[in-house]
Amino acid sequence: LYESWQSFSIAKETVTITDGSVGGLGFTLLITSQRLKAAEATNHSNYKNEIVRPLADFPASIWGDRFTSFTLEKQLSYTMASAEATNHSNNNNEIVRPLADFPASIWGDRFTSFTLDKQVYEMHAEEIQMLKEEVRSMLMAPENTAIDKLNLIDTVERLGISYHFEKEIEQQLQEIFNSHANFKEYPECDLFTTALQFRVFRQHGFNISSDIFYRYLDANGKFKETLRNEIKGLLSLYEAAHVRTHQDNILEEALAFTITHLKPVAEQMTSSLAKQVNYALEQAYPKGISRIESRRYISFYEEDDSKNYSLLRLAKLDCNLLQMLYKQELSEILRWLKDLDISSKLPYSRKREVECYFWGVGVTFEPQYSFSRSIFAKTGILLTMVDDTYDAYGTLDELKAFTNAIERWDDKEADGLPDYMKALYVALLTFCKWLDKELTKRGMSYAYLKYREEWKEYARSSYTQSLWFLTREVPPFHDYLKNGLTTGTYPLLAVSIFVGMESGTKDVFDGLSNNLKVVAACSKIARLVNDVASHKTEKERSSTAIECYMNHYNVSEEEAMNKLEDITQEAWEDINEEFLKPAAMPREMVMVLLNLARMIDVAYKHREDGFTDPIKVLKPHIVAVLVDQIIV
Repeated sequence: LYESWQSFSIAKETVTITDGSVGGLGFTLLITSQRLKAAEATNHSNYKNEIVRPLADFPASIWGDRFTSFTLEKQLSYTMASAEATNHSNNNNEIVRPLADFPASIWGDRFTSFTLDKQVYEMHAEEIQMLKEEVRSMLMAPENTAIDKLNLIDTVERLGISYHFEKEIEQQLQEIFNSHANFKEYPECDLFTTALQFRVFRQHGFNISSDIFYRYLDANGKFKETLRNEIKGLLSLYEAAHVRTHQDNILEEALAFTITHLKPVAEQMTSSLAKQVNYALEQAYPKGISRIESRRYISFYEEDDSKNYSLLRLAKLDCNLLQMLYKQELSEILRWLKDLDISSKLPYSRKREVECYFWGVGVTFEPQYSFSRSIFAKTGILLTMVDDTYDAYGTLDELKAFTNAIERWDDKEADGLPDYMKALYVALLTFCKWLDKELTKRGMSYAYLKYREEWKEYARSSYTQSLWFLTREVPPFHDYLKNGLTTGTYPLLAVSIFVGMESGTKDVFDGLSNNLKVVAACSKIARLVNDVASHKTEKERSSTAIECYMNHYNVSEEEAMNKLEDITQEAWEDINEEFLKPAAMPREMVMVLLNLARMIDVAYKHREDGFTDPIKVLKPHIVAVLVDQIIV
């Protein structure tokens, strides 16, 4: 036995294990042994006849079960070296696609069916008419001082009922501006009132100077520390700082000063004013959406000891009446989508019909814009499907064919598309044919031509973006941003609203251009804020402005995000500047662009993509505006 053990050897052998399912990645296991040297001690027994061995205390394996189970997910095999690889089939002849795992719709059938109670609607409408006359008299009362009028106008606007009194408010503001723009003759004009008049005038396009705030600086050019206890004044100044332009340097300092002193108030106090401060720090009023802001302010105003009951009741009734109108519009849009029979054919796309409609309410909430809201929502629904096709499903060859089909805008082009694209293309053209007829009836065929051209421009830019990312090209940041002004979707969405507006004359549409400063600023906000918010999920499938900026300027991810947010703020200042009289476009159309930018600020709060995943960000707002009624 001893001689057998001494002569025993293990032949040197090599075993190679290759798993072809992981792209030919090989793992080599090398098993090697040498002849064992004979040693009497190796087979020597101790006094208990136990074998004594020269055991080594080797460290245990550090990997556990980490590599024992693995399933390759095809949607992660997104990065491809060339356009040919994009359309390459795997061993089973299945096309590899950059699939995104979008969250499902959270609404179910909640809004699909709604019947307007005409009796309740008419009863509310009748009382609203009576209250409107009472409020109109309050606005035009000759005995009110300029400060009284400004406070009343601000309250009416915050309650969301100012659209009933646009002419009266404009008239009053013009008179006050002409007579008392600097308010220096009013000793009672404190920080609160100074900031209030500045913000209200700026929000109505009056170019009031920010120099009025210099009186609140100390000898060192800093805001006086004695202001830190004027909570209402600080809040008013904080809101005024959000309507600043590039020339209003003092308001940049004001923003930092007010945030520093308002944060402790929000954290330590529980009063109604503290609640307003806390909400304002979360969502600045000048960047908020009217329906969301009014819904919130009604609850604040109800706690105000100096509240006017007629104003409060009008605001509540009006809010409930508009909600009935919105529910009816939304149910009609959902029926349209069901009849279109397209959603089930595009299982990869986000189902965000309710969010698209809510976006339209955010942009134009007034009842007279019902047609505009409908076109906006339907455009948004189709645009979401097209966007997801470019970003999260189509191969490069398919997208090229789809882009060419949209460019030619012809029913016959559908025959050359894959089945899923064919369904989408037919749905798009079907809707656009209907819109063409509707606008022709209104004498606005020129508006349809602009609308169609925006679809084509969007398709071209989206294909360019897909070409970059599917071929792993990270473009220079400026090239990405220039293209992104269109892929951000806002030029098309803005036109979808404009087609339903009386001010949208042929001259106005002929003058529309993405080169207009206000249009470019709004589009820049849409693209960059979206990219910052969706970066964590998008970077798994494609590049965003973050990667482009990082690569172009050799900076970190956080540095890139911060810089894009700085660019976004500059765009906001462009919008505020363009909003001043005289504007390059009719006021109601500039308001659309402003509200589009505001919706971005609301929906992508805290770098969260509230459109793709609405639960945390948009759902509470949608419930407040479209679901919960106010107790009158």
